[in-house]
Amino acid sequence: MPVNASLVIMSVLFFSSAIMCFVMALAWKHFGRQRHVLLWSVAYGVAVLRSVVSTGGILLKSPLLLIIATACVILSASLVAFGARQRTGRAVRIGPFLVGGGLALVGAAIAHSYPDLRVLQRAIPSCYAGVMMAVAANAIWPRGRPFRAPELAFFSALVLFTLFLSGLIGIAIGFGAEDAEAGAHLFRTFLAIGLPSIYVATGVTAILLVAGDLATQLRQLVSNDQLTGLLNRRGIDEAGARAIANARRHGRNIAAVICDMDSFKAVNDGHGHIVGDAALRAFSRVLLSAVRQEDICARFGGDEFCVLLLDASEQDAADVMERVRSGIELLAIDRMEPGSISASFGITSLQVGDSSLDDLIARADRALYQSKQGGRNRVTVWRDTGFAPEPALV
Repeated sequence: MPVNASLVIMSVLFFSSAIMCFVMALAWKHFGRQRHVLLWSVAYGVAVLRSVVSTGGILLKSPLLLIIATACVILSASLVAFGARQRTGRAVRIGPFLVGGGLALVGAAIAHSYPDLRVLQRAIPSCYAGVMMAVAANAIWPRGRPFRAPELAFFSALVLFTLFLSGLIGIAIGFGAEDAEAGAHLFRTFLAIGLPSIYVATGVTAILLVAGDLATQLRQLVSNDQLTGLLNRRGIDEAGARAIANARRHGRNIAAVICDMDSFKAVNDGHGHIVGDAALRAFSRVLLSAVRQEDICARFGGDEFCVLLLDASEQDAADVMERVRSGIELLAIDRMEPGSISASFGITSLQVGDSSLDDLIARADRALYQSKQGGRNRVTVWRDTGFAPEPALV
């Protein structure tokens, strides 16, 4: 590749990498210090170093600097894959990366020393980087839910990067010794046209992903109860509205449950708020373990909880809540004997005239009151009997 063209590419990669490194570092410092963001920031920092070293290697025609630049490519690509796996909580096993990256570096260094193997000097780092981009794309792919827009953008950029590197590999090894000059020219042209734009696209979409993750976290802070991790009242209002609209559209049922712990004030007064908080967290875990992934659980406040069981009848909900009630009796909370905690439940289902979630909550709350009146520690299904409750017992 002509020196001027090489320097232009290195300049683009240098400035884009420096910007991405700076932005990722700011995101890491000010928004939660997430490890995968730090890894990506370091990856772009290594890419900055690679651009400087490559430029020096081109200008000075130094094999050592070019080998160091290859090491930077391998390290930077590995850090991108590490960060992608770290983001989704997957294990990062350093050993395979060290072996693969070490072999790639040694192979590229050996190839650089032998003119007949120069084609491998270009192919080996591209091959390793392509594998790392594929590993990162696989880690970004969400399991059990659809893509969010920033995820899809970053995933697409990683896939394009992988395909681009695969094209480079094909060009590098697709020409024999007699066509080496033609192959080298095509390789340089393909690299000059594609690498800057794909590299910048990957960096920009990575920043969009970090911003999207931050927005999701902020929404969760607004919609989730910080003590139990369940939805709060605002969260279940939004989720409930969507669930009711979907049930109406598909002709399905929803069972709603209002429940609370019996005499929770006595728990706080007798054992302290730390034990009371532990009891609420344990209560929420029992609820979550009994319902399905698609069902909706929320803490309204205090010791009052709400559960929406999708595509379920009142009897289905009663069976589930009976298991929850039995499980609550077995809870062993710090400084409290098993059986010290019990809970009461009120159940209703979606009716033709219901206009919002509040209609279901009101009926389930009346059924809960009947459970309290009936002796507590029981499950009651609402029936339209004209029952007018007094204020609920605590």
